[in-house]
Amino acid sequence: MKVGDLIREIEYPDDSCGLIIKIKDRRRRKPYGVLCLNQRVEWFPKAYIEEKCEVISEGLEVIDEKE
Repeated sequence: MKVGDLIREIEYPDDSCGLIIKIKDRRRRKPYGVLCLNQRVEWFPKAYIEEKCEVISEGLEVIDEKE
């Protein structure tokens, strides 16, 4: 999973989804920053995001044109 991916819980596909907006060091307790429908950024554990969620729309790859 990467920044820009739209995700939702596998067990509850009719519930709300979220947008991954930041990924910190994955060794941290809660590295995934997700913008939720309540308009707040909430931080989630790696295991929850990677095992209990699915990508429903992949984010676009950002290309740095300065290079």
